[in-house]
Amino acid sequence: MSRPAMSSPIAAAICLALLAAPLSAQEATQQATQQATLDQRGNPEIAGETWPDLRQLIYSQRPVHDGAHFMALEAPYRAHDAAVVPIEIAIAPPPGRKLTRFSVIIDENPAPVAAVVDVGPSLGRDIRMSTRIRIESYSNVRIVAELDDGALYQTARYVKASGGCAAPALKDADAALAAAGQMRLRVFGAREGAALDHAEAQVMVRHPQYSGFQIDQVSLLPVPAYFVEELELTQGEELVFRVEGGISLSEDPSIRFSFTPNGAERFVVRAVDTNGEEFLGSFPAAAQG
Repeated sequence: MSRPAMSSPIAAAICLALLAAPLSAQEATQQATQQATLDQRGNPEIAGETWPDLRQLIYSQRPVHDGAHFMALEAPYRAHDAAVVPIEIAIAPPPGRKLTRFSVIIDENPAPVAAVVDVGPSLGRDIRMSTRIRIESYSNVRIVAELDDGALYQTARYVKASGGCAAPALKDADAALAAAGQMRLRVFGAREGAALDHAEAQVMVRHPQYSGFQIDQVSLLPVPAYFVEELELTQGEELVFRVEGGISLSEDPSIRFSFTPNGAERFVVRAVDTNGEEFLGSFPAAAQG
């Protein structure tokens, strides 16, 4: 005779009791060991079919080497918000070689190349930069660096996130459009006016960054793509960096970066969006307290 089916209230009570039962010392140790192993392992790149085709499309026959010995990318394994995923980039080229540009690529995004960053003298030799990106579905996020001899290197992280490109805008549309192009820049790390050998700064540009995949909640029609496609920062007359951006950069693009002060008194920021509008800003190069 088959056993009678357990009623759902009784089953639920048993499940709750099991979940509430304390772990034995051995089980707790095993769980802690497993978690430590996961923490050490991080979220490395996962092999997939997309990158080989994407690499061919972007770089043709040029080989892309493993750059783990001088490049690092930090990104969450599971993002809290797929529309605002923080990433941190560190690139320290081998002795005698210089970084000329690097790209942020999100394999599974509808527009995989999130940004191409041209590196200027003011950014320094060792690059540290952080920003926020959109991720549409579980994907490897990778940095591909190009050195001054033309060689390409990459490092990657796997991020669990979905819906970032189609997520509704964070702000009211009218307010976001009215504020488009407003800028802020802040320098960190020293007293105002002090001489600096190395410093950090953050530049922020107000912009809705419409991806073309969002839906207007009133008309239920797609919102046309509208985003910052070029962002350039100079320290005096010297280039810090130039970014060619796309829909995968989050709303209100923000970039924090390290730089080498060159004695110039001001930073100049120039942004151009897909409507052809140009935005300019000038900011003190001295650190703010």
